[in-house]
Amino acid sequence: MAQAIPFLIAGMTALTASQQLKAGKAQASGLARQAAFRKVQARGEALKYRQQGAAVMDNILATKAAINARAAAGGIDPFSGSAKALSLYAEKKGANELYISRDGEQIAFGTGEAQAMQYMSQAKSAISASRAQALGTIMQGAMMGMSLGGAPAGAGGSTGLQAGQSATVSRAGFRGYGG
Repeated sequence: MAQAIPFLIAGMTALTASQQLKAGKAQASGLARQAAFRKVQARGEALKYRQQGAAVMDNILATKAAINARAAAGGIDPFSGSAKALSLYAEKKGANELYISRDGEQIAFGTGEAQAMQYMSQAKSAISASRAQALGTIMQGAMMGMSLGGAPAGAGGSTGLQAGQSATVSRAGFRGYGG
């Protein structure tokens, strides 16, 4: 039974290390899914701002059309004087809203992309951490196995030499080739 203990330790160590790697991969997979979802959310938010920009453009056109129609109905040239000034004012205000909407679109998309990159970075860190944990578990198991007793003396890797004995053989009479 005592001889089986090192094998049990090795088996449990391998199982634990394997589970640590699986846990790290599962965590990384979850973080990668969060990153993908965040990208989709960012695109959705950006589309909302784009729709808002389209609505602003529609509002500008409707406002200009109303100004021109009222001016023409009153017998005033809609493309000159105060009617034109009102039209230009509506364009200016609308353009400002449109630019704000486009900025919001870019900010929403950029923020989502940055958060997705953070999730992916966390996923890579989770994989690295699980590998380090697994390696630590393996090393701990090896140390435990060695503390219970390593390989018997003279087995595997032994040269058969005594301490201080040289592995080279003295060849006093050898003078080299050609001589």
